[in-house]
Amino acid sequence: MGRRILHVDIDAFLASLEQIRDPTLVGKPVVVGTGVVASRSYEAKARGVQTAMALAEAKRRCPELIVCDGDARLAERYRQRVAEVLRRFSPVVEVCSLDDFYADLTGVPLRIEQALADPTVAPGEASLRALCEQVRAAVRAETGLSVAQGLGATRTVARMATTRAKPGGICEVMPGEESDFLAGFPVEVLPGVGHRTAGMLQQVGVTTVAELRALDRELLRQSFGARGDDLWLRCRGLDETPVKLTPTLQSISRESSFEPRHDAGSQERAFLRGMLAYLLDRAAAELRTQRLLARTVVVRVRHVDGVQGEKARSLREATDRTDVCMALAGELLDELLTRRVLVRLVGVTLRSLSAVSAAQGLLFGGEDQARKKLFAAVDAVRARHGFGSLVVGEAAELLGKLPQGRHGFRLRTPSLTK
Repeated sequence: MGRRILHVDIDAFLASLEQIRDPTLVGKPVVVGTGVVASRSYEAKARGVQTAMALAEAKRRCPELIVCDGDARLAERYRQRVAEVLRRFSPVVEVCSLDDFYADLTGVPLRIEQALADPTVAPGEASLRALCEQVRAAVRAETGLSVAQGLGATRTVARMATTRAKPGGICEVMPGEESDFLAGFPVEVLPGVGHRTAGMLQQVGVTTVAELRALDRELLRQSFGARGDDLWLRCRGLDETPVKLTPTLQSISRESSFEPRHDAGSQERAFLRGMLAYLLDRAAAELRTQRLLARTVVVRVRHVDGVQGEKARSLREATDRTDVCMALAGELLDELLTRRVLVRLVGVTLRSLSAVSAAQGLLFGGEDQARKKLFAAVDAVRARHGFGSLVVGEAAELLGKLPQGRHGFRLRTPSLTK
């Protein structure tokens, strides 16, 4: 079987979440947004409300419109739940935005064999629709959300197919049908064609994908540079952009507050660096447990007057090494400690995460490999004897200043589960 890419889009995501949270909103026109419409239910769409429309105009078109603020944290939790469902069907799932996903179904042995169990069907006619129906049912059962699904040989075809599947349907483009399927779409809905590019194409009479396909490849290259090649491939359904694995976690955060007037030495820079080192050590340990690498380090402090400062910086190469992350975090902390006001909270976030398997090895990486083995040994000791059995680096500054147990220092207000 050739390449098969699945695109999944959550129908009216934010508005649907409001209807799940408050069942009395089901069947009513609902929008989420402040100032403009970020998401609208299909009941609101039927009354002429569109996304990105000013709320004042939306209310004029639909006086009975119900406007909700939305809940970003709730949305993130549901997005992760949908991603978890998809990962049961494919090991390679890419989370693209708040409400859409790609999954590579190529060569997924058990699922594909089950979906293509009929030996009388020719390979080019083998449908994965039954598999998509399983995905749809699983998402509905576990989240209550409706999803539209597009299936094709490339990301472009799959995404375009999803537009034909909304709301809640399945559109599969069979191998060899890509060109005919794409031909009738307006050029502006082709992925990679923004407003400016669409305007330039329309000026020369190109309004559909079929008309774009008639243009010479070299002409597109001269007009749009490297994007011209992409457009030439996409309008033919030939782009080979892979689905990239997105880790389950988007970031790992650890933070703790303390009472500066009671915690001895809490305002000494060495103590603050020790606290940061300990929090970062816990975050990096979780990074290694999840087999992830981080490229960006974020450090934040909050003062007793409520003023919070935050600085972020990225490394040249993603890493899971505590010492490398701490060297950067220490610099950021020094840049933040400029106010002569007591500090109440210190926190660190590791983000821009990627899977360890996606990292390219170094030809001359002897020192790096030695350090990785060191931290692997530290993790092994802690797994057996508790996190508090070893204290790493500048975190030793906390010894004798904070109570300590098997699971590490006992922080006043720990936040170690994010």
